[in-house]
Amino acid sequence: MKLPQDFQTKYQTLLGAESTAFLASLQEPAVKGFRLNPKKIAAQPELQQRFQQNYSAIPWSHWGFYGQVPGDDIAQLAGDLYSQEPSAQAVAALANPAANSRVLDLCAAPGGKTTQLASILNETGLLVANEIDRQRAKVLSENVERFGYSNTVVTNYAPDQLAQLLPHFFDVIVVDAPCSGEGMFRKDPQAIDYWSAAYPKQCQQRQRQILLSALALLAPNGTLVYSTCTFAPEEDEENIDWLLQQAPNFEVVAPTGSGWELAAAGRPEWGHQNPQLSKTVRFWPQSVRGEGHFMAKLVAKSAVTNTHNTRQETAEIVRGKQRPNHHKGRSTTGPTSAQLAQWQAFQQATLKQLPAGLTTATIVSRKEQLFAMPTALLVQPQLRFVRRGLWLGAGLKNRFVPNHALLMSLPRSAFKNVIDLTESDYQHYRHGETLSFPEMAGKGWYAVCYQQQPFSWGYLTNHTLKNFYPKNFRR
Repeated sequence: MKLPQDFQTKYQTLLGAESTAFLASLQEPAVKGFRLNPKKIAAQPELQQRFQQNYSAIPWSHWGFYGQVPGDDIAQLAGDLYSQEPSAQAVAALANPAANSRVLDLCAAPGGKTTQLASILNETGLLVANEIDRQRAKVLSENVERFGYSNTVVTNYAPDQLAQLLPHFFDVIVVDAPCSGEGMFRKDPQAIDYWSAAYPKQCQQRQRQILLSALALLAPNGTLVYSTCTFAPEEDEENIDWLLQQAPNFEVVAPTGSGWELAAAGRPEWGHQNPQLSKTVRFWPQSVRGEGHFMAKLVAKSAVTNTHNTRQETAEIVRGKQRPNHHKGRSTTGPTSAQLAQWQAFQQATLKQLPAGLTTATIVSRKEQLFAMPTALLVQPQLRFVRRGLWLGAGLKNRFVPNHALLMSLPRSAFKNVIDLTESDYQHYRHGETLSFPEMAGKGWYAVCYQQQPFSWGYLTNHTLKNFYPKNFRR
């Protein structure tokens, strides 16, 4: 890999004698990693044992392992794991939101940190995954769906727009900011093409605007975690020093627990000698098995001033009492009695258990589509969603058609009707083909499985299993 000369000179100046090992490490292969989904692995001890025996654990990530699992492995398709670079797994671990928290992943695509935050929350509270780019938000939504957590929604807003809609609403906010990507050079050499000596300073300005929006979104006594995948002091220590000047009621807290002793401290000399920067965290590739990362966890010293909205005032805004609905036609309503009857008939015929937190009171409809919304967002006339909670399916005129998201949210044991495919049938089904089962009578919805893993709906009628595997996943 040919590193830009300006980049080499910069870090030779900043790091001195340390720069030799640092620059050499960028010529080494990137480190691979993945993270298990505790919701799905918990019911599969044999699968969990397979990973524990064949892969080494990442010290700072409770469910993380070093190594790589092929993208078409059934464990990937069934949502048992998420491929994620090891250092990146430290960000959500550092945030570590408490159960029942309202959590925002502000720059969330492609979804690694979102799915890890969902695992930590364990179906409690609320998780909003926001992404400003519409196409990246769609990828984020697919990854959220695959992991199967019912308390997660996906939105597509600029940070300042979201702050206007949900001021001081979230207990924990993660800002994994768009950055110059220096820490990803060996993982994605194309990142070098975008780099210039001026690029970190350009990124700094955008990051500061995002951080101001994050402060406007954060509830009193909230927690803010800021991270980048760059080494640049302009985007790291300088930004945290600046943020502490904007919000003097915050302080940096150092991480605790196993694994963090492997990380290096941030450098106060790179941020106007601010002593709090020694409690920020740096992952250097020459000393940690992972790529470059910077992280800081900031916690409010005391309640924010009374010029900010309280949680109660925020709730009033959320219910639309202080803010008009600018998105008419996008809001949800309660399901019709016919839709609810169709859902209940499907549930009784097909499911042994419901997704976590799902009750009749949490079901909303948008046209014929039914969703289970997290309680904290049940009435949101001013918000538009890419994914508005758990997508249950469509209540059509004479039937209910389940959505793929519903299947992904449930374990194998939750389905009354299950069919296991052979390797050959599995390959045909993934292509979108129907399958014939002469020995099977009756009709109804089935959880279609391979190696005991549910990965698709199928509808059996006249000995034929109709294919409901999503078209965008077929190959």
